[in-house]
Amino acid sequence: MLEIDLLRGGGKPQDRRPRLTLSRTSVERFSPDPWTIGSGLTILASLGLALYLFLSVRGRESAVKEALDAALADSVRNAALIERMRALETRRDSIAARVAAIRQIDARRYLWPRIMDEVAGVLPGEAWLTGLRQVAPSDGGMRFQVEGMTRGNVSLTRFWDGLEASPFIRNVRLVSTEHVAVGSGDDGSGDLHHFVLRAEPEDPPPAMLNLVSFPAGARQ
Repeated sequence: MLEIDLLRGGGKPQDRRPRLTLSRTSVERFSPDPWTIGSGLTILASLGLALYLFLSVRGRESAVKEALDAALADSVRNAALIERMRALETRRDSIAARVAAIRQIDARRYLWPRIMDEVAGVLPGEAWLTGLRQVAPSDGGMRFQVEGMTRGNVSLTRFWDGLEASPFIRNVRLVSTEHVAVGSGDDGSGDLHHFVLRAEPEDPPPAMLNLVSFPAGARQ
């Protein structure tokens, strides 16, 4: 049965808009829980930290990759530079060896003319040479050998003393001497003596050398 209260509200028309009423139980049911809020904040913080770490790791990985690429490029460039330096060092050593050989040859350029001049200067009239050659000593130095014939021991002694007195020759020693009978006389006046002498060249004192200086660009 439908009942209508005509007197309620002082005869004024009734407001028919629906009214929302909440009970205390409903309010407590929908009130925020501190544990739930804390858990949500923890989850959000964890997600933010994970995102930060992910971005940070990716940034570091990119930086490490760039550094690795730069190091590889530097390694290739340094390897090429080292190879070039080795080639230059090999070429330098080769040039140094050639220069040393040229200097050695140049230093001995006038050696044999000087030796022959000294030997010819002290050779007696009663003697003559049959050979003059270089011999290789065991110590790696330079030594030469003189062979010849003489008519007597006196001439050989004079020749030996003359070689020892030369400032360009040292360590003169007699290797062998042999009597060669070629004369027909009874006194042996026609006999000869074959001798072999060995000696070493020596650099004279600087005071004995006559050095001549030439200006730059002058022709000899």
